[in-house]
Amino acid sequence: MRLFAAALATETNTFSPLPTSLNSFKECVFVRPGEHPEDRAVFASEPLLVARRMAAAEGFTLIEGSCFGAEPAGTTRRSDYEFMRDEILGQLKQALPLDGVLLGLHGAMVADGYEDVEGDILERVRALVGPKCVIGVELDPHCHLTLKRVKLADVIVLYKEFPHTDTMERAKDVLDIVLNTLRGKVKPVMSLYVGS
Repeated sequence: MRLFAAALATETNTFSPLPTSLNSFKECVFVRPGEHPEDRAVFASEPLLVARRMAAAEGFTLIEGSCFGAEPAGTTRRSDYEFMRDEILGQLKQALPLDGVLLGLHGAMVADGYEDVEGDILERVRALVGPKCVIGVELDPHCHLTLKRVKLADVIVLYKEFPHTDTMERAKDVLDIVLNTLRGKVKPVMSLYVGS
């Protein structure tokens, strides 16, 4: 089994006049494959770290992608978002074929021209990996859960605690469900209620 993991996350306040730039990510989390710390997760990289720790015991190969994270601020500049997104997508494409993808996202990230950043990422990931690859996502509970995300991901797990003290446990939940899906033990079903 081959799994790929990466992260791209920030929480956007669309009312803030201060844009989130590439420098905002570089000041917080900007790690490429081979640069991720061995002993701790960095913002939204928990799925990658959990998968790294469990790969040998669970019998899968992990391909690590980049992890980018910025502190909450205004809308991310379009070119900066596309740069980070396309870097991860390029790494994903080189890693093909894959059985599973693990993504650390936020769920409330907005970039110029992209109201649903996470939906955009999932759409592009799904187009590359195809319908049989299992995509698991970890999100912050402050997310906006869109129909697009529910349609494109196989597994979505949100942190349960605030402050966010359970991010590693939820990342393990994502990995466990992805692996159990690949092994035919479970078949995840998601739904989203949209009130009027």
